[in-house]
Amino acid sequence: MALKETSKDTEHGSFSGSISELSSDSHLGSPQPMARAMARDGSTIHFGPEGKRSSEISPNDNEKDGAIMFVAPADLRAQEATDKKPDGAYAWMVIFACFISLMLSIGINDAYGVYQQHYQLNEFPNETATLVSWIGTVQFLVMCVGGILSGFLCEHFDTRMLNAVGAVIMGASFIGGSFCKSISGLMVTQGLLYGLGASFPFVAGTSIPSQWFTKRRGLATGIALSGSGIGGMWMTSATQALIDSLGRPWAMRVTGIVAFVAVLAVSPWMRVRLVPSKTEHIIDWNLLRDVRFAMFLMAVVFAVAAYFGPFYQMPSYSVVVLHNWGSNMDTLMNGLSVIGRLAVGFLSDLTGPLNLLVLNTILAIFSLLVLWVPFESVGTLFAVDILFGFAIGGIVSVIPVVAAQVFGLARLPSIIGLLFVGYFVGGLLGVPPMSALLDNVGHRTNYTSSIWYMGMLPVCSLIFLVAMRMMITRKLAVKV
Repeated sequence: MALKETSKDTEHGSFSGSISELSSDSHLGSPQPMARAMARDGSTIHFGPEGKRSSEISPNDNEKDGAIMFVAPADLRAQEATDKKPDGAYAWMVIFACFISLMLSIGINDAYGVYQQHYQLNEFPNETATLVSWIGTVQFLVMCVGGILSGFLCEHFDTRMLNAVGAVIMGASFIGGSFCKSISGLMVTQGLLYGLGASFPFVAGTSIPSQWFTKRRGLATGIALSGSGIGGMWMTSATQALIDSLGRPWAMRVTGIVAFVAVLAVSPWMRVRLVPSKTEHIIDWNLLRDVRFAMFLMAVVFAVAAYFGPFYQMPSYSVVVLHNWGSNMDTLMNGLSVIGRLAVGFLSDLTGPLNLLVLNTILAIFSLLVLWVPFESVGTLFAVDILFGFAIGGIVSVIPVVAAQVFGLARLPSIIGLLFVGYFVGGLLGVPPMSALLDNVGHRTNYTSSIWYMGMLPVCSLIFLVAMRMMITRKLAVKV
C-alpha cells in the first residue's frame, strides 16, 4: 500500500491530506482498488480507479445532504486545458455550443421518421418497411461506431476542430443525398456519411458539459442535451413542411446547409476543460472489469434499443391505424422529450441521477405496455407520446451524468466512446427487429407485436439498473 499527499477542489469543497491507494491488479472476486481522502470538514471521501465505487463503502461514510460523495482518480490526475473557470459565463457559452451541436446532429436523426413515412408511402412503396428503416438505422449505427473513434480523438485532439470537421461532413452528406434516387444511395449519404459526421458533435456535445460545472452539473447537462429534443421537434415539422412544399431533394439540401452553418459557427466554443492522462487505446476495456459498469452498459444497450422505435414507427402507425396526425406525433414526442431532459437535469442534482434513471425507465415501460399495447385511439396515443417522450428524454439526458458521477469526468469522452459500443448494439436490437415484426407478423398493418417488443426492451434495461444500484447501496433514501 502506498501513501501520497494530495489536494483537490471538488464540488463538495476542497480536501487535502493523505490518500491511501490499494493496489492494482483487480479482477472480479478480488478486492477492488480504493482510495480515500480526508476532507477539510472532517468527512471521508472514497474513490476508486476511473470512479469505481467499493462495495465496502457505507453510504454514511460519504454522505452529505443525502448524497454519496466521491472523486474519481482520473479527475485527480487530469490537467486543466484552459484557465477558464467552471460554473461561469464561459461555461454557459460552452453549454450553448453543445446545445446547438446536439440540436442539429441528433435532431436530424430523430426526424428520420418523416423520411421513413415519405419513403414508405411515396418514393419506395413496393419496398419493405425493414429495408427502408435501414437508412435511419445505418445513420445511427455509423454515428455510434464513429462515436467510439470520436471519444478517443477528443482526448488527443482539439474538440473544436473535430466539431468543425463534423459540420462539413454533415452538410455534404445531406446535399449529396438529395441527388440519390435509390435506397442504396441514401444508405451511403443520408445514412453512412451523415452518421460519421454527426458522431463528432454528438460525442463532444454529450461529454463536454459535465466538465464545466460542479454546482449545477445535472441541470447544465440537461439543458445541453435538450438541444437534441428541440432539434427533433422543429426538424420534424420543418422537414415535413419542406418535403410538402419543395420536395424531398430540396428538403435535404436546405437541411444540409443549415447543419453545416450552425454547427460550424459554434465550434470555437466546443472545448474541453480537463485533459486526462493519455491512453493509446481507443476503447478502455478495463472498465468492464467493474461489474457496476458492465451492468450500466447493458442497461444502456436496452434503453437505446427502445429509444428509436416510437420515433420511427409512430408517424406511420398514426396514419395506417388511426388515419390521423402522422409526423405531428413525432413533433409532440420530441417536445415532451425536451421537458424531460430539463426536468431530469434539474432533479438529478437534488435526488441523484441514477435514481431518476430508474424512475424514468419505469415510466417508459408504463407508457408502452400499459397504454399503447391494449388501446388503439388518438387519445391514448397522445398519452403514450407525452409519457414516453418525457421518459426517454430524461433517460438520454441523465446517462452521461451517471457516467460522470460514477466513473470520472476527465475520462468521460472515452467512457462515452465505450458506451457507444452499447449504443451500436442497442441500435441493432431496436428498429430492425421491430420493423421485421411489422412486416412478417403484422403484415405492415398490425403493430401489436412490434409494440410488445418495444415495451420489453426498457424492462430489460430496468433489471440491470436496479442490479447496479443495489451493488452501490440498498438504501432507498441515498442520493445516487
